[in-house]
Amino acid sequence: MAHPNYVYRILHRPGSRARALLNGIPLYDRVVMQNVAPSQPVTHWLVQGENTITVELSPAPLSPNTPSMGAHFAILILNAEDLTKEVESPVFKWEYPASLQGLGLPLDLPLVGGGVLHIPHDVPEAAYRRASPEVFPEEGTPEQRAAVLELYDAFASRDAARFESAMQLKVSEFERFYGPQPLSRAQAMQRLHSPWVMEPFDAHDLRFDRYADGRVAYARRASGKPAVRAVNRDEPYLGWGTNFYMTRLDGRWRIFW
Repeated sequence: MAHPNYVYRILHRPGSRARALLNGIPLYDRVVMQNVAPSQPVTHWLVQGENTITVELSPAPLSPNTPSMGAHFAILILNAEDLTKEVESPVFKWEYPASLQGLGLPLDLPLVGGGVLHIPHDVPEAAYRRASPEVFPEEGTPEQRAAVLELYDAFASRDAARFESAMQLKVSEFERFYGPQPLSRAQAMQRLHSPWVMEPFDAHDLRFDRYADGRVAYARRASGKPAVRAVNRDEPYLGWGTNFYMTRLDGRWRIFW
């Protein structure tokens, strides 16, 4: 691929609920009771030029194991090639409380912080940026709920063709930004035909958060459960669940991330 790729890394310690957004789209939203450090690809949310990174912090319980350690949160954007180096050189870093202390700003929670990441080179245009702005209620529209049900039914019925159709935009977006997926089609179909037991579909529990002027809908459930979830019948400790981003292209809502 001609363009560099980037990842975000979060460093989050108990003591705050943290929400991080890139160009107005959430990357991370959690309360933690132990230190976590997730990393994920992020090129597909970037644009050439200025990219706004926003961090929202609010008070949350400290860890009972380390009650003397206050809240700490950091978000770093790294060139993917730098991950193999002994010393990382982030292209962007914002950290609480250090970034505020350095500016002499108040540290009390809640607060909003962040900054701007400049990308000097071209990056592919994400599919959602071609979509038209849409207005929809938090409960979603019949069309949005039907798109979630399509994925649910395809997985529940082990219908490979419908599953591939429901996931086609997501797969093509991943490959456009990051190259072919390491999981082969044969492996994906093998996993699809594992003995999964689907959690019952509940359209009334679905919620659709609106971002990017309605070009993006984030599908989740009001109960806090994943939008689509299943457990393995033979090994109940194995399971998977997912929320996902949707966009309206070619006249219909489609899962794209």
